[in-house]
Amino acid sequence: MIFIYYLILGLVYSTVGFFVIRWLMRVPRKGKYKALVAVIGIVVLLLIPTWDEIGGRIYLRHLCATQAGVKIYKTIELPAKYWDESGEPMFFNQYGYLDHDFWVKELDESGGRIERYSSIFSIDKDTSPVKERLGQKVLAEVTTFRFWGGWIRRNFSPNNVADSCVFISKPEFSREFYGQLFEPEPSQE
Repeated sequence: MIFIYYLILGLVYSTVGFFVIRWLMRVPRKGKYKALVAVIGIVVLLLIPTWDEIGGRIYLRHLCATQAGVKIYKTIELPAKYWDESGEPMFFNQYGYLDHDFWVKELDESGGRIERYSSIFSIDKDTSPVKERLGQKVLAEVTTFRFWGGWIRRNFSPNNVADSCVFISKPEFSREFYGQLFEPEPSQE
């Protein structure tokens, strides 16, 4: 039912836009100005329903470059049993993610907050603290932004998924982040 509503809305919008452009083309007397008015009219007609998608992506890139990222407040020194002979961490699984048993024992990542950062562009700010399991001291904070798309994508897509900052979705993010958070204890020699 809602599809029919949007279909009718699109047809009405296109029809009104067509007649507005035709009316605007009658105003100038010379041919080259008529073509210019037609091109400008079509561009404006296309931008009206899509400007928030374009502007939102630009704003998301800006936020990711200036405000998103990782802040490490404190590192944890781990005993030698967590490191191999070459000094590489052994608390990652074969896919490069933190080993589940290690993660449950050492860290608490609860208490994240998601807040609407921009209602014009439907952008959320997601801040996730990483705390020590026992002491509950905040060790680091990961901040990213999510863009839910323009109004066309939000209303027409049956499975709307947000775009987020690129660094968070890279496969090596977990290894790099937790690799900075943990370091070997100084040797007792």
